[in-house]
Amino acid sequence: METIGPFIAAGLTLMVFSYIFGDNVLFKLASHIFVGVAVGYAMLVAWHQVFYPALTSGNVVSVLPALILCVLLIFKIRPTQGGVTNVLGSLALAFVLGVGAALAIGGGLLGTLLPQASAMVNLSLNPNHYPDTENEVGLVLWLNNIIIVLGTIGVFFYFTFAVRSEGFLGGLREGFVRFWAGMGRLMLIFTLGALFANTVSSRVALLVSRLQFLMGLFGG
Repeated sequence: METIGPFIAAGLTLMVFSYIFGDNVLFKLASHIFVGVAVGYAMLVAWHQVFYPALTSGNVVSVLPALILCVLLIFKIRPTQGGVTNVLGSLALAFVLGVGAALAIGGGLLGTLLPQASAMVNLSLNPNHYPDTENEVGLVLWLNNIIIVLGTIGVFFYFTFAVRSEGFLGGLREGFVRFWAGMGRLMLIFTLGALFANTVSSRVALLVSRLQFLMGLFGG
């Protein structure tokens, strides 16, 4: 396997590169192989690290609800099915989606929003607190913290949805919110641009690595 493995990888790489000439059978075959291997690997990991240890631990009662939900999800495989099986499969699917949504919201709130707000509050905007060191310039750190504070406040205002109140104070409030929302919009644009640039650079690095692999394999 160690001998033919690199040649299999090179063949699959060339099949993926064939997409340059348009969608074709080779590219579809490589895509199906990749998806199949990924699903098979995920199933093996789930079996050996989750299901099998739980079943052999002797405490089957604690994992019984999860096993029941997994069995009920089998009813969602068929696109057309009876009313009873459809309801059972939908119950399990609704539970999975509900738990996933709760974890996503909790993770976003406790793992991103609150830590970001807490870190912003703890920042000091006093330039005297940032002396120059051998590795860092205090002025750069101070300006960086100002950008972080302004950007965080602006993003919070960007996601503020409220009805404009009547009177002078309502217009003043709307102008204040619009100013900070515009600041947040700029920060979001810069952030998404940086993420896109990071994605492109990682894809280019992956392409270069595959080309180096092919050149090293066939070029000696």
